[in-house]
Amino acid sequence: MTIKVAVSGIPRGYQFPKSDLNWLQDKHKEQIKSISPDIELIEVPPDKVVEVDGIEVVLAEGGNRTHYHGELDWEDYQKFFVPGLKWIQLCSTGFSDNITPQVLDGSVTLTNAPGLHTYPIAEAVITAMLDHAKLLKQRRIDQKKHLWSQLKCDELYKRTALIIGLGNIGKRTAALCKAFDMRVIGTKRRVEDVTNVDKVFPTSELLDYIPEADYIVVAAPLTPETRGMLGESEFRAMKTTGYYINIGRGAVADEPALIKALEENWFSGAYLDALEVEPLPDDHAFWDMENVLLIPHDSHSSPYIGDRIVDQFCTNLERYVKGEKLLNICDPGKGY
Repeated sequence: MTIKVAVSGIPRGYQFPKSDLNWLQDKHKEQIKSISPDIELIEVPPDKVVEVDGIEVVLAEGGNRTHYHGELDWEDYQKFFVPGLKWIQLCSTGFSDNITPQVLDGSVTLTNAPGLHTYPIAEAVITAMLDHAKLLKQRRIDQKKHLWSQLKCDELYKRTALIIGLGNIGKRTAALCKAFDMRVIGTKRRVEDVTNVDKVFPTSELLDYIPEADYIVVAAPLTPETRGMLGESEFRAMKTTGYYINIGRGAVADEPALIKALEENWFSGAYLDALEVEPLPDDHAFWDMENVLLIPHDSHSSPYIGDRIVDQFCTNLERYVKGEKLLNICDPGKGY
């Protein structure tokens, strides 16, 4: 019995897209087809979702109300939800915009790809820390002005990193922090020992630990519990020398409070890869802040993204063909 598998939408961070907005390389196609001789593989450009009858499985990027070029938009994503669709595998971790009535009633299984961007994002966090500690921005300014100016830099050694959200990215970040002999503390929904983390505590105790942190790293998903969890009280509790890094979701922080904190220098600065509204409006205050490093939500960029998502997809596709329970099934109630 034929299993029609569609691939639509270029994975975020993928570096080798084709001009027709498809992205699979020959090795990826062979890998997917090798799972079963019953698989019929179809590539569907995200701007040409028309013939979808009979498609049973979709490997999709996008489906968000805010989307980027090469991704499925919300309307085209919904076109795949026709009778016969059984499973959608996302090329991302977040899925708040991908919930449909069919997902809620269980007729379509939605799975995500946790860990896909773990390595590049964790490296970006360490890069942000080193950029801040070693005053690399000022170095570039001095070089441009031909100034031979020696600076007083900091070390990561013995500094404290507070990681909000000890999932895949948070754990990898903790491991890299430990390579610099940092102290690592962090939050987890279920408090338990985590390798490379010196202290794990619930988010209800966050305000107690923020004053200890030299770096606060947001690596949490956006859920009802995390939305707006960082506000004026939390930002005022930070060290004046502290540095804020958000590679999770922008709405975890109350944006007006964050803007006020940065404008008034409650702490030293921020690396912002996740923003409440993306793309950032031209007139937004963040653009002109000297103490903010803006990243257009691409800290996940990597030459290995395609290979990783196909590996994850094929692991689940093999389970699907065998009738086994899929991995990484999304829970709309929990948000992860």
